[in-house]
Amino acid sequence: MDYKLACEYRDVALRVEQLHASGKSRAETASILDALEAIAEPVYVALQHRPISQDPNDDMVLDVAINGKADVIVTNNTKHFREAAERFHLEVLRPAELLSKVRKRR
Repeated sequence: MDYKLACEYRDVALRVEQLHASGKSRAETASILDALEAIAEPVYVALQHRPISQDPNDDMVLDVAINGKADVIVTNNTKHFREAAERFHLEVLRPAELLSKVRKRR
């Protein structure tokens, strides 16, 4: 994760409509974000491959994944990520697909 991506996640997750959808309070959500940021591996985005995605707003995520040498991007927005991610040998999975893979490995 890089600083810009952490700020974006925090901004989106703490929006009123997201808090309502999650059923979590602002403090609970902030605590979850704090925990994720504490365990996230920092990534320095040395190279930006832009434009890369059908949706320019997704380029930041792709930049972090590519520079961080990620194996997979986990998102419900698979439509915009698949084509760009394949060019960099990144798998794109929905959260449920990732959980299914993890459970099969046990």
